[in-house]
Amino acid sequence: MKFVNKLSMNLIMLMLLSPAATFFAQTPESQALKFTLTIEEEQLSARAGYLPTDHELLVKYTNISDTVQRDPCVVSPWEYKLVVLRDGTPAEKRNAHKKKTEEPVPPGAIKLELDERKVCSATDRLSPGQSVKFPLWVSSEYDMTAPGTYDITVTRETDPWNPEKSVTVKSNTLTIVVPEPGASAPQ
Repeated sequence: MKFVNKLSMNLIMLMLLSPAATFFAQTPESQALKFTLTIEEEQLSARAGYLPTDHELLVKYTNISDTVQRDPCVVSPWEYKLVVLRDGTPAEKRNAHKKKTEEPVPPGAIKLELDERKVCSATDRLSPGQSVKFPLWVSSEYDMTAPGTYDITVTRETDPWNPEKSVTVKSNTLTIVVPEPGASAPQ
């Protein structure tokens, strides 16, 4: 009888302690941020042929961890997601889901979608506190010719290969005002 009572007590203790063990197992290490993102608008020259509706961001990625990061995709634009709102609603993407013409695939060849062919080429090593900047072309993805107030944020996952451990890092939000035609540009 003592054995059954002891077993019962151990099972009860196990049931009571398992949620606490799960809580402690999932905290700081898996959710610690390793980088920050900040954005600013890159000035484009009309002399170089850019229109006032052409917008490019300068993204700054900063390693805030205490270890060297090896991230070959740190300056690869497709690793980042643009969130663009026009007057508070999602802005329209350019050529969203444009119908592609099917190219014949030779027998025995493997057909790859465009996203599967993206390969990171840089082998960036970022020391703690080190930053890297790169351009991100907003106007190539979003039509920003319509007048309105555009709020732009850039995001990136901390661990895109393990979504259950990943945290979405968001940049600051940049606001760009596109005036009505004929109106003077905001100061």
